[in-house]
Amino acid sequence: MTLGVLLMAYVAALYLLGMWLLLRSLQGQQTAATSGTEGRFALKEGQTIVGVGETPVGLDFYLGDSVMEENSYD
Repeated sequence: MTLGVLLMAYVAALYLLGMWLLLRSLQGQQTAATSGTEGRFALKEGQTIVGVGETPVGLDFYLGDSVMEENSYD
């Protein structure tokens, strides 16, 4: 066999070994419930979302009873 064929066989074997190890490690992991499936809420009549803030644990929605008539185009 030539050196090129041996090199391709070696690289293919390393690739297959890496894929096998990756699949084995992924099978053992448990997936946790995401925060997107918890805490659904509905707005009451007259309420609007006036702001959204991102925190390390999720999104905060700021609710209000009136809407400002101001257009802001940044």
